[in-house]
Amino acid sequence: MKEIMKVAFIGAGSMGAPMARCARRAGFDLIICDRNQAVLDAFSGEGTRVTTSVADCASADAIVVLLANDAQILESVLGTGGLADAIPTGHQPVVCIMSTTLPDTLQTLCAGLQASGARLIDAPVSGGIVGAEQATLTVMMGGAPEDVAAVMPLMRSMGNNIFHCGALGSGEVVKVINNMLCIANMFLTAEAMDLAERYGVSFESLAPILNVSTGRNFLTEDAGIGRSQYAAWARSEAAFASLHNVVSKDLHLAKKLADSAGIDLRLLDRVSQYLDTTDRLAMQRWMRHGRKVA
Repeated sequence: MKEIMKVAFIGAGSMGAPMARCARRAGFDLIICDRNQAVLDAFSGEGTRVTTSVADCASADAIVVLLANDAQILESVLGTGGLADAIPTGHQPVVCIMSTTLPDTLQTLCAGLQASGARLIDAPVSGGIVGAEQATLTVMMGGAPEDVAAVMPLMRSMGNNIFHCGALGSGEVVKVINNMLCIANMFLTAEAMDLAERYGVSFESLAPILNVSTGRNFLTEDAGIGRSQYAAWARSEAAFASLHNVVSKDLHLAKKLADSAGIDLRLLDRVSQYLDTTDRLAMQRWMRHGRKVA
């Protein structure tokens, strides 16, 4: 396959936008597709082509899909006037599903894309908004080796830990499992910070100790980065609500995987229930810890 030069991003929200900017800095020719006019205005003002139609993305060599849920992904790719219908004859783009979704959804997409000649991989990411901005994401890829290799330069422009997990869907399985652990840490670490500060121990003092002890997690590796993550996640009520919807969805995906496998994961159930009913206290806690970024 020719070297990938044209890259389309379908969805440029809190994660997609900084990822797209990393790709642009690496020299890829971008087109951004989004329904949010503010997003389009921002990219257009930076000299990037923009559109509201997924069909305009069909001629790209790599098409990154970063949408919020399975329904949006299926509609944009397989819906009437969607991506699959618009791919030019003879063109064989690599469609990269970088959203967190289920393996079954990928199989549906694969069946629908085959007739158009497009190839499909899954490549969900971990690292949060800070990782997306700094191009330090972890990318978990699933798909045929030749298709993974074709988009590797693009993935390296956005992340520094790239893994080929196996066949199509394997990246999503790894991502869902990662999120099971990550989300519990996000909420519990913020509560631990509150508890420590109530007794006069700052997170800056606590984090280095946790990081060489059994309480270590991605938020304790560096106190400043940990606070920056909370600041990014809770920079506004809208940002927190958006993240909350995503992580709640991710735990429901984990539960669906467990149900399909016939596995009883009771702690996962309890954490998911907590997220489904969490109140403003968590948001206020995250905002407070984020405001202390130096």
